Amino acid sequence: MSTPPCNGNESGAAADPENTEGEGRPMGRKKAKQQMRERLDQSRKESLDYLLDKKKEADGEKERKKEERYKIAFALDQHQIDLEKDKFEFKRMIEEDRLLRIDTCEMSLEEKDYYENVKKKILSRWSAQA
Repeated sequence: MSTPPCNGNESGAAADPENTEGEGRPMGRKKAKQQMRERLDQSRKESLDYLLDKKKEADGEKERKKEERYKIAFALDQHQIDLEKDKFEFKRMIEEDRLLRIDTCEMSLEEKDYYENVKKKILSRWSAQA
């Protein structure tokens, strides 16, 4: 006794030609599920690749902004250092000017010599700067 073919066709050919393999058999459930998993896996992989690219791009932009902030902060620190230096030089100039104007007529000989040496150093530094 022979059993009837699965697809109802006496010749054994598949009823649906689009859903056949090279052998003429329809795709089984297991194979269809496997293909669906592979498509989902590929889709997930593409999504993850896209998200990874976006993250790298965002990280790059974040790093550029961070570097820009650091450059601005460095420039501000440098400006503040320059201002402090100018302030120090101004105070030094005022103090040196005061020392140059000191009247040494009524001082003892040692004090007079000390202030004369200080005045010479100040004047030599000023002439070197000019």
